[in-house]
Amino acid sequence: MKWPWKKEKKTRRVNPQVFNRSYVAGDTSRLYNWQTGTDRSADGEIKDRLKTIRKRSRELIQNEPLAKKYISLLNTQVLGRYGIRLQMKARNDDKTLDLAANNIIERLWSNWGRRGGPDYSGCDASGQYTFLDIQRQVLDAVVRDGEALIYMHEGRRNPHGFQLELLTADRLNIEKNEVLRSGNVIRMGIEQEKRTRRPLAYFLNMGENPIYESFEIQALGGTYERIPAERIIHVYYSERMEQSRGLPWMAPAMPTIKLLQTYLENEVVASSLAAAKVATITNNSGDDVAMDGTVDGYTPISNMEPGSIEQLPSGWEMNPLEFSHPTSQFQPMLETVIMQIASGLGVPYSDLSSNMTGASYSSLRQEALQSREYYRTLQQWFIDQFIDPIYQRWLSSVLTTPGSDTEAILKLPVEKFFKWSEGAHFFPRGFEGVDPLKDANAKKVALQNGFVSLQDVAADRGTDLESLMAQHQTAKSLAQQYGVKLAFEPFGSPHQSIEPEIE
Repeated sequence: MKWPWKKEKKTRRVNPQVFNRSYVAGDTSRLYNWQTGTDRSADGEIKDRLKTIRKRSRELIQNEPLAKKYISLLNTQVLGRYGIRLQMKARNDDKTLDLAANNIIERLWSNWGRRGGPDYSGCDASGQYTFLDIQRQVLDAVVRDGEALIYMHEGRRNPHGFQLELLTADRLNIEKNEVLRSGNVIRMGIEQEKRTRRPLAYFLNMGENPIYESFEIQALGGTYERIPAERIIHVYYSERMEQSRGLPWMAPAMPTIKLLQTYLENEVVASSLAAAKVATITNNSGDDVAMDGTVDGYTPISNMEPGSIEQLPSGWEMNPLEFSHPTSQFQPMLETVIMQIASGLGVPYSDLSSNMTGASYSSLRQEALQSREYYRTLQQWFIDQFIDPIYQRWLSSVLTTPGSDTEAILKLPVEKFFKWSEGAHFFPRGFEGVDPLKDANAKKVALQNGFVSLQDVAADRGTDLESLMAQHQTAKSLAQQYGVKLAFEPFGSPHQSIEPEIE
């Protein structure tokens, strides 16, 4: 009998297909129990591994060809021959270019970027590097060590009142971690504002040692100095939120690179033994060999010269040792592993390995287009993190530092600082087309249909429209001066290009 006020309990049936739609990546069964990561913060994971990863990264770049090729590849593709160049585009109130002021700033920037000499101290506090050299040093340090530190000196013996000092990231005390009374936190040597994590100061070991065995405080002596953050530019690539220090860029691929290095060493040794045709000699006569290695006046063979023939006594037998190296799987194995390494480093396989075997035009073109977008992304990141902050500090210095005539080095109105600040544009190296003729015709059609502008075409070549126009104007002036007729007019002239005669 059922009570009228008591509800019957219903059993809920669950469709098994619901569980099949769950995330397999979160399964903890025997087959999927592969996770070794943690839920620690980015800084927590970096602190325990940074020193070891940095040492291994340096060792690979010193001794491993692929690692050396990787850092060289980024240097040439991101910076190129000329590095990141400044092109001023400050405008007047009527929106026209302020050509006079732009030229003055560009000339001063170029002079500041020179290497120091006996009578002039350039952008580098040590007097050893040009600004292009500094760009290369900073990019190499970020790739190899994970981060770079640049100390900005003001009022140095330099007409611009501004110089740079390059500091290795080893000077930044990774073991200094504490909570201050103010609530601010020191994370791996960087004092940060509470909650916002804005850097306030860097604790650097500025001690000197003529041998430089290590930058640890025990090796250099002294104490760590607290350097205000406004004097330091800390360049690193942040992969996770709330990350305070940078990791070497090769970290994901380092285990595979080391395994490849070991595999190649073993394969070379095995192939060398196979080429040497090693053999053993067996005595089947039952006679014992004397302690001096002789028997009945016969000395066993220990080595043979090329082309030699040796007669063995009765009862002696030569047993060749056969080594099956190199095997037919060596080349496919090598290519597969290098592909994995290239994927971990984020660069094309063909660029890293220089192997074009079996590549088609379409595959190379697609790979080149993807890689160039990656390099352009790194170029913009490098401009935002290093080039532009340096320019802003330099501009502030030259607008306020007095020269020999007591006037500022840059004789422009300081109240228009933001005009000169916002008018700065930086141009990295460009990239030629994969098929120059087809790409040029495609750009021509795009220009005629309004899909792209002349500025877009110039930017693809690593320059700007103003510089391109100035170069053509200079070419025309020189042609008129020397009485030379140009065979082309680049800006829509009705003149036709001259087709070469084919014999």
